[in-house]
Amino acid sequence: MADGDRIAATKTAFELLDVVYRSGGASAAELMDATGLSRGGVYKHLRTLVEVGALANRDGVYELGPTVAEYGVAASASHAVLDQTDAVDRLARRIDAPANLWVSDGEECHCRYTTGTDRAAYPRAVGDSERLVESPPGKVVLARLPTRQRTELVGTHNETLLSQLETARERQFLEERLLSAPDWVSIAAPVLAPGGDAAAAIEAVVPSDRADQLDATTVGERLVETAAEMQ
Repeated sequence: MADGDRIAATKTAFELLDVVYRSGGASAAELMDATGLSRGGVYKHLRTLVEVGALANRDGVYELGPTVAEYGVAASASHAVLDQTDAVDRLARRIDAPANLWVSDGEECHCRYTTGTDRAAYPRAVGDSERLVESPPGKVVLARLPTRQRTELVGTHNETLLSQLETARERQFLEERLLSAPDWVSIAAPVLAPGGDAAAAIEAVVPSDRADQLDATTVGERLVETAAEMQ
């Protein structure tokens, strides 16, 4: 497919999704009227959108499908989490260590809030972005994604990462040295959305020499408690 055709097809797909969203559901005939597309054109796009889970066919009425619903819930939950920075402040005081708040966006996660640090060498800052598969906050988010989404991002052959994700699900937090700053250790826990997926993550980061003195399990439990308050 040529680039121009691909762009046009994508634009049409979003136009159909918008009509379905605004009307709360629409039949193929209603979509033809709303978009001016031919019968064949509408059904071609509908088949693709249903196949990828963006739409669902309910007895001839097309509604937003599970994929769009998942993204919508995650986005709403992320916004709600960002209003709870006071919980991150309390966490930093409870564990006597800096704490950070991350939200996920596709294949990456982004640091949106940090508190409790006055060290110039601190390896985290608002605006930092990391790939989910390489970041402790990203990994705890990955661990709670639906299997289909997690497999798309991780694959099935990265046994080390898959083992980490299993551990993160079991313990509800993950402890790991930072790839970008090996002298620092991250302890991260997911903040769950109502459906059980991770909307965001909270994180404590301490120098490795202090991490040796801390009880990571206790810190992890404090993170899990705070995440539950924010859920």
